[in-house]
Amino acid sequence: MPGHTPHRAPLKRISQGSLFVLLRSGNNPDAPHGLGFIEPVMAELVNEVETLQANVEGLRNLSNSLKTFNESFASWVYVMDMNALTVDWPQVSPGTSR
Repeated sequence: MPGHTPHRAPLKRISQGSLFVLLRSGNNPDAPHGLGFIEPVMAELVNEVETLQANVEGLRNLSNSLKTFNESFASWVYVMDMNALTVDWPQVSPGTSR
């Protein structure tokens, strides 16, 4: 069928019922008015996201340090390999002692 579109799941409607019930709730009279209950939760979320950002930054710094070490160590191993290939080491007989 030329005009056939692939089957897609219908989009869910955003439920306003739960927020509406909390907004109009008389079960908890000392609850913040309106949607004020979101403010402390959002503040906690912001703190946790800042902590996550600091941890990710620390991991990025660790990754950069390991990369630098890896490059330096690889250079050192290469130099040692070239040294072993270019230096003529004299053979010493096993019975000789100094």
